[in-house]
Amino acid sequence: MLAKLGLYANTIKSMKPSQVYYRIRKMLQLDCSIGCKVTSDVSRVVPIATVEELDYDPAFLRRFPADELLDDTVTFLHSSKEFHWNDKWHFDDKSALWNFNLHYFEFLFSLVDAYRKTGDKKYLEKSIETIRGWINQNPKANGGEGWSPYTIDLRLTNWMGYYAAVHTELDDDFQSLFINSVHEQYDFLSRHLEKDILGNHYFEDLKALVICALFFNDEPVLHTVIKVFKAECKEEILPDGMHFELSPMYHKLIFEGVIRVAVALKDRGLDDHEVDGYLQPMLDAAWSLEEGLDRIPLFNDAGNNVAKSLQALVSACKRYFDLTPEYKSRFVDSGFYIFKQNDWKLIVDAGQPGPAYIPGHAHCDAMSFELFKAGKPVIVNCGTYAYQCKERSFFRSTAAHNTVMVNDTEQSQCWGAFRMAKRSSVSPIKIEDNMISMKMVDQRKNSVCRTIEIGKESLKVTDISEGNSIKSFLHVDCDSIRVFTDGSVYDGKMPYAEEYGTRKMVRSHTFSGADCVAFIVEFEERAEA
Repeated sequence: MLAKLGLYANTIKSMKPSQVYYRIRKMLQLDCSIGCKVTSDVSRVVPIATVEELDYDPAFLRRFPADELLDDTVTFLHSSKEFHWNDKWHFDDKSALWNFNLHYFEFLFSLVDAYRKTGDKKYLEKSIETIRGWINQNPKANGGEGWSPYTIDLRLTNWMGYYAAVHTELDDDFQSLFINSVHEQYDFLSRHLEKDILGNHYFEDLKALVICALFFNDEPVLHTVIKVFKAECKEEILPDGMHFELSPMYHKLIFEGVIRVAVALKDRGLDDHEVDGYLQPMLDAAWSLEEGLDRIPLFNDAGNNVAKSLQALVSACKRYFDLTPEYKSRFVDSGFYIFKQNDWKLIVDAGQPGPAYIPGHAHCDAMSFELFKAGKPVIVNCGTYAYQCKERSFFRSTAAHNTVMVNDTEQSQCWGAFRMAKRSSVSPIKIEDNMISMKMVDQRKNSVCRTIEIGKESLKVTDISEGNSIKSFLHVDCDSIRVFTDGSVYDGKMPYAEEYGTRKMVRSHTFSGADCVAFIVEFEERAEA
């Protein structure tokens, strides 16, 4: 009991007082609003400008085969289900994240794309069937996943893109049903903002409100919410361009949201230089981390099958804002450092777990790294398999990352699906062209210094913590590199999830010793994943 109370105490003390206040309001079923009432006029709707490079990103569309949807089968996170759209929109045998994905309606764009390419109205009719099904089976009074603010955020954004693409081909009865449902969700969202969670959830709330205010020509709400949206961008987007939750995947999701708002405002002649000003640094950060790679880097919660592709984001910035990415190797505010040697790319995390008051997507990955050869992952963090599963604690643990543990102590106290109590901190010590040295202090104040050096033929890692026992972890997703150490090593296998919902076993090494542990990864001429 005392241990549990300690977890709660150390979790709550890092939260903002406003989070506690709004959590209590939510428990009492009181509103958490934007501060003004949305319009009741649904007669002045104007389709918003959407971003086709994002909505019809080929890598994104491949997740939702249109003919599979015609056969009433949906697939999310590598898990399929036969689904008839007028049935209940929840499956007890699927995870909460899977059920959330069902309500996002990202699959709509595959049906629209197939309709555009073939002219076959069966795809358009199926899209209408799916929306009618949701409206009929998800009345507001029922609550559930469909009325979670986050699913409303994503669904409204996707429905806006859908409406912009096909509204001229929708009959009046369906348009009326659609617009009234959008308005009901807009009104509900405006009174149920996730001010208790903040972070990416609150950002998505605000983004959706901006888009809906434009759609309904709701000037009072737009005037209010755009100020709050810009304040939240300032809070969440670090000076080096990275999103403050320090996940390359969530960075791309937030970047997409900024692009969508900037494009929608620009289309209405409401260009906002403050909003536009975030695009270049966010573009540079996304490009620098992922450029040349076969997948997104796996730091904190991240997977390769959630955000839009890097190319889609780059193309959208070029088309609408004439921006091109600039490669950078050092991101001082977020703590990411990139090193290159020939066709090897090393990415090191020398940052904090995440923002103090919202570490829900943070892992014990302080001082961890990933190594790629010609874009293919060679040394890998274990990724994120799912959010609500028994394996969640492993994938957030120190042992799931290419990092170091002192005295068998987890770097940070991860608990529940999204909680973190006591946590680690990292301080860079020295950074050169091919070397980084840094210090980590874990949750129990154990400290360890790590130096990573990359050369043309090898990578050397040295961990020093005088008077303490050390374990250093390494996970390898190829067969053609060799690892050497003078100390003790345990070889085994660990699960690796480069995408949500799928995993495999990869080779792992645990190096252990007292005071100092060092190992060398020797590159061979070719490394294949």
